[in-house]
Amino acid sequence: MSYEPRSRGMRPRRVSTKKPPSKERREAEEDKFAYQESVAVNPQEVSARAMNALDHLGNQRFGMPPFSEHFRRWMVDLQSVLDDFKSTMPAVSNEHFNASVEQLMASVKDELNARIAAEEALSSKITEILKQQTDNERELAELDSEQRTKVHEAKRVTEKSLERLRGEIDDLDEQRLRLLKQKPKFLERLFGGNKSKVEDSSRSLHSKEKDLKSGEASLKKRIDALRLDYRDRRRPLTEHQAELRERLTKLRSTTMDDALEIRKAACEQIRRTISTVFSQPTPTTDEGKEQ
Repeated sequence: MSYEPRSRGMRPRRVSTKKPPSKERREAEEDKFAYQESVAVNPQEVSARAMNALDHLGNQRFGMPPFSEHFRRWMVDLQSVLDDFKSTMPAVSNEHFNASVEQLMASVKDELNARIAAEEALSSKITEILKQQTDNERELAELDSEQRTKVHEAKRVTEKSLERLRGEIDDLDEQRLRLLKQKPKFLERLFGGNKSKVEDSSRSLHSKEKDLKSGEASLKKRIDALRLDYRDRRRPLTEHQAELRERLTKLRSTTMDDALEIRKAACEQIRRTISTVFSQPTPTTDEGKEQ
C-alpha cells in the first residue's frame, strides 16, 4: 500500500487597504468643506438670540460690593453681544443703527465707569484709614513699652538704694535692742555711757528711717511724673484712634448698588433699537420697480 503525502492548500491573501498619505487626506477634507453650501442666516433667530442675551444682561444681578470687576465684565459681555449681532447681520447694521448703539454704549459706559471710579476712590480711602490705624496702634504699643521700661528702670535704681537703707535700719534696730537689753557696766552707769550709745543708735535709726521715707516719696513722685507724661502723650493717640474708627465706620456704611436700573434701561433701549431695525421695510431699488 503506497502512501502519498497530502498537498497543503494556499491561504487566501488579504486585500490590502493601504491608507492614503496624510497630505492627501487633509486636502480631501478641505475639499469636502470647501464645496459645502453656506447656511442662510435666519434674521428671526439672530434677533431672538440678541434679544435673549440683552434681556439676561439687563436683569443680571451682582453679589456684594465691590462691583467694579462685575461692571467691567458686564460691559465686555454687552459689547460682545452687539459685535456678534452686527457681524451676523451686516445688512441691517446701517450707519444710523451703529450710531444709535454706540451712543447708548457710550452712555452706559460713562455711568458705570463713574461708579467704578467712585468705588475705587472709596476703597482707597478705606485702605488709607486702615494704614493710619495700623501706624497709630504701633505708636501706642511703642509708647506703652517705653512707659513700662521707664517705670521699671526708675523702680530698679531707687529700690536698690531703698533696700540698702532697709537693711541698715534693721541692723540699727537690732543694735538698739541689744543695748537696751544689755546691763550697763559700772563705768557706763557712772558716766552714762550705755545711755549715750542707745541715744546715738536711736538717732541713727531715726535718720535712716527718714532717708527711707524720703526715698520712697521720691520714687512715688518720679513714677507719678512718668505716668502724667505718659497720659499726656497717649491722649492724642487714643483720640486719633477713635476718630479713625468713626471715619472708617462712616465709609463702610456708604451704600453702593449694582446699577441694575441703569444697566436694565440701556439694554431695553438697545432692544428697541434692534426691533426698530427689523420692523422697517426693506427698501426696493429702482431696478426692482421697473421689473
